[in-house]
Amino acid sequence: MNTKKLAAAVISAAAAAVTAANMQVLSAIDMDYTNDGRVDAFDLIAARQNASQEELLRLNDFVLGKPVTSDGYTLIWSDEFDGSSLDKDKWSYELGNWKTDSKGNYITNGWGNNEQEFYTDSNATVSGGVLTIAARKESYTDPVQGSYDYTSARLSSQYKFSTCGGRIEVRARCDSGKSLWPAIWMLPEDSVYGGWAASGEIDIMEGWGSTPEKICGTIHFGDVWPNNTYLTSDYTFAEGDSTENWHTYAVEWDSDEMRWFVDDDLYSTQSEWYSVNRAYPAPFDQDFYLLLNLAVGGHFDGIDGIYADPATFAAGEKHFDIDYVRVYSKNGSSFAPTPQTSQALSLYREGAEAGLTNKDGCTVAHIATLGEKPYSVMGLIESKHVTAGEERTLSFTAQSTVERPITVTVEDAQYTRYLDETITLSTEPKLFSFTVPFSADMDADIKFLMGKVSNDTPNTEHDITLSEIQWK
Repeated sequence: MNTKKLAAAVISAAAAAVTAANMQVLSAIDMDYTNDGRVDAFDLIAARQNASQEELLRLNDFVLGKPVTSDGYTLIWSDEFDGSSLDKDKWSYELGNWKTDSKGNYITNGWGNNEQEFYTDSNATVSGGVLTIAARKESYTDPVQGSYDYTSARLSSQYKFSTCGGRIEVRARCDSGKSLWPAIWMLPEDSVYGGWAASGEIDIMEGWGSTPEKICGTIHFGDVWPNNTYLTSDYTFAEGDSTENWHTYAVEWDSDEMRWFVDDDLYSTQSEWYSVNRAYPAPFDQDFYLLLNLAVGGHFDGIDGIYADPATFAAGEKHFDIDYVRVYSKNGSSFAPTPQTSQALSLYREGAEAGLTNKDGCTVAHIATLGEKPYSVMGLIESKHVTAGEERTLSFTAQSTVERPITVTVEDAQYTRYLDETITLSTEPKLFSFTVPFSADMDADIKFLMGKVSNDTPNTEHDITLSEIQWK
């Protein structure tokens, strides 16, 4: 951040800010730089030469009349948007209108929400210490995804920053108008408990453009869609206030509780979440990354839960402005991601009847009919990044209620196999371990083929248990 700019702002406001009542607050955050037994304007001036980034942020909050929110917390990551462009070391653009799988295959449009915008890398700007995401009514054609009438931007810190617990705080404002959907939210860095929403989602703030006098904070959890659930609460602003004005949105996340705030006003507390077949506090015991976006249309505020309202853009583009994003760790907390003793699998079926259940320590596949191909029933671990010259070891314990073969493979996106082993399972558990060398950088998929692996595979109802699946 630009500490000189911040220090100058602190000093210029010091005379007005430092009163007898303020001294007690500043003393509590240990800002006596001149060592004279009190905190006064001279200490604020000394901050220019001596204060750390965290201390300057706290002083800036104080001088501007904002609550000293870092009490009990330590700043670990922030973006003050002081530059002239987006910091690519902190954020990536998520582009398009379609959700994709790990190989980039298009699986559903509208980001799964009937959204009408196409996200680009040209709809976000940084100027004057503010990130602006602009939603526009404009024609945009993509050679693969087709044509759209609206554009916007969606930013993600995935693979660049994630956190487990703490306080996540964002100061923001957003224009109003039917079909606008601003969101400040979080998703799991690794979906260790399975697909959405078994591995969780944290919504710090979502707003309805048609009702800017309220926002909500939500968590999604439970099981893989459509068997997921959620908990949510609304916050209603005082009369005459709305999301169009600047507000600070925050969530404080402990191992057994989450608390939502607007301008340090606590309005929601949640603690009764779960991930099916997993021990509490799953799924909110893993690292989550940040997302900022302004959607247009969709189920949240679109016309008929789909369409954008062109009248919203009659006067031009609409803005979602973010002043800063700050993440704090809680002092004295030992909350950290829960180690996983067995990696979760996702299920692929083709012409077979089968189900798959991830539990703590194991995955159980229930197979009613085999199908006609080895991969008619398949358990997957997708997109494990490896580098050239690296060796990885896949190990697991397996058993079946009937004796049968399964095939275990490790493949790249072109289905080239770096491991291809057919093993026989019995009713007794057996440990298997395979070393897999790689000659190039790639994202590898681990596959357990449990369909008709051979002509003598028994086509009777049975269970396969894969436990302590490790990839090291």
